Amino acid sequence: MSSAWLAFSAAIILACHSGARTEPTVKSVQGDTVIGTIQVVGTDPFPRTVIIPGYSGIALRLVGPPTLQRLDGLQVQVVGQRAGDQFTVKSFTVVSANGQPATDGKLVMDGGTLYIVTEDGERHALVNPSPNLRARVGQRVWVSGPLDREPIAYGFIN
Repeated sequence: MSSAWLAFSAAIILACHSGARTEPTVKSVQGDTVIGTIQVVGTDPFPRTVIIPGYSGIALRLVGPPTLQRLDGLQVQVVGQRAGDQFTVKSFTVVSANGQPATDGKLVMDGGTLYIVTEDGERHALVNPSPNLRARVGQRVWVSGPLDREPIAYGFIN
């Protein structure tokens, strides 16, 4: 073989191997998001709260605020960190109840009108809210159904 061919081959091999390390030395921590149905499983005194993701039937054990237990049977979006079959919840939002879209927010009264204020600050006037909802001003709730009609169902988160 000619020395030019050897030099060319060596240059190609070095070029292929230089910078080949694509794995970062420090991995960035990213948040995970799961949408699924909340279930409370087990018996007292140690019930567990799990989420059944919509994309699989494999339950993830939730670690987070006790208020998650109040959402049994609801479809919820959780944001946090997944590690194996455990999901540590940083925040959550109710997205549907019994197949109906749901709005999750804080109840605010303004001039006799009851509003649900979502996390993004948007205010939605509630049509013909029940006295039970009116009594919970300042609390976080979920309301299902179209917001231009009377709520189909609702529940208290805190």
